[in-house]
Amino acid sequence: MLLFLLPFLAGCEDENKAVLDLNQSTPATITSPASGAAFELLAENADELVVLEFDPALFEVDVATEYVLEMAASSEFTEPIVLEGTMDVTDGMASFSVVNWNKALLAEEYEPMVEAPVYFRLVTRILDSEVYSYSNVLDVNVTPYKIASDGSTDDGSRIYIVGAAVPAGWNPGDAVEMVNIAPDTYRATTTFTVERFRFLSQLDWGDGYNFPYFETVPEELLENARQDDREDGDENLWFKGEPGEYVITVDLATKTITMEPATSDGTVDDGSRIYIVGAGVPDAGWDPGAAIEMINIAPNVYRTTATFANDRFRFLGQMDWNPVAYNWPFFTGYVSGMLESALQPDREDGDGNIWFKGEPGEYVITVDLDKKTIVMDAPFSDDGTKLYIVGAGVPDAGWDPTAAIEMNNIAPNVYRATATFANDRFRFLGQKDWNPVSYNWPYFTGEVSSMLESALQPDREDGDGNIWFNGTPGSYTITVDLEGKWITMY
Repeated sequence: MLLFLLPFLAGCEDENKAVLDLNQSTPATITSPASGAAFELLAENADELVVLEFDPALFEVDVATEYVLEMAASSEFTEPIVLEGTMDVTDGMASFSVVNWNKALLAEEYEPMVEAPVYFRLVTRILDSEVYSYSNVLDVNVTPYKIASDGSTDDGSRIYIVGAAVPAGWNPGDAVEMVNIAPDTYRATTTFTVERFRFLSQLDWGDGYNFPYFETVPEELLENARQDDREDGDENLWFKGEPGEYVITVDLATKTITMEPATSDGTVDDGSRIYIVGAGVPDAGWDPGAAIEMINIAPNVYRTTATFANDRFRFLGQMDWNPVAYNWPFFTGYVSGMLESALQPDREDGDGNIWFKGEPGEYVITVDLDKKTIVMDAPFSDDGTKLYIVGAGVPDAGWDPTAAIEMNNIAPNVYRATATFANDRFRFLGQKDWNPVSYNWPYFTGEVSSMLESALQPDREDGDGNIWFNGTPGSYTITVDLEGKWITMY
């Protein structure tokens, strides 16, 4: 079991070796919050601390003890886990961040955006013994937030772009979808021409946002569509820039629009750079002058391909130690499972570095400083082959193989796509037809996402061995390895 923090030690030696009687001791008591309290975890509060207050255990003799805070999905604590946080026994407080609690809940397969019970207890162990004392059980209700495919927070909401300036035209049913990437913030990549447009809250003419709503816009690209040389009674937005494909981001809270031209691969390079340094990237080591450069591919997003070893590293904002650096505590969003805090019981690290614990080798690493995320992938190598998804579980395709969702090759025998999933069955095809190649549930004998299961269940019939999506409906990035026979979704 992992320790919540370093043990809190108290005690003294007594040459008479007093005998400890637990019946004469008082277990620790969690005093706050009250049982039944409700917590709604929000991405914008990721760095805030959740504090549990308690009265420490009392023993009839002076002993050395350590305290652990356990969390479980049931009051029986059959499979408890320990959150990463801090323990202050003197003041009777245990604390952990919202983001660490959220990560732990998702790892325990709690459903995002759904309230569910969770249980805490304090375990006091007498050092150098197998004697434990257990506190009262605290039950609370918690609603985790969702971590999206790119590591950003996606609450499932959408806004839309409609108008002559975008491919949708003025048909709201065809409006360009903008995906939620942070609270009240939406992003899409689409083509703009010199004309008017507006934003909608839904795929119809109900609520929307026009030019007067926004306080900050890229003035070189956008203006009020109502001008002396053209009529516009709705005060739409007018795109006046160079026609082409753009990445557009809308923050409804700050009433801000940003736009950047999209390159052929959908990335944007503003010329800024960050760098990787440390023993975990042997080609750089700890020499900031040799640090590995990460290229800007979108606002505050950086990517590079580098060789990683099982050791520590960090990111720098320049090829020097100061003034800007980013270490493990900075990244409160999604972080690749190949990474962890360098501070562990079996190794010292006083600088909060990041530890690479995956299989040593070459990886593509992507860092988003706004979303505070790190994604790691095998090197991309598109050989031109495709894989396809078809079925009621992917509503944009349904069971029409000619409309199947295309998955691009990103490495030998590995394919990836982002698609909308519903609670229903689907399968993979090797072509946009039913034959000759397809892959169903029995094929995947490697690790498969917990959001997937066999479509053949007692409560539903399925004679074709399809795959059933049992997660929260929404947009996910799905990756399939035909050689390793595994499927991941996030």
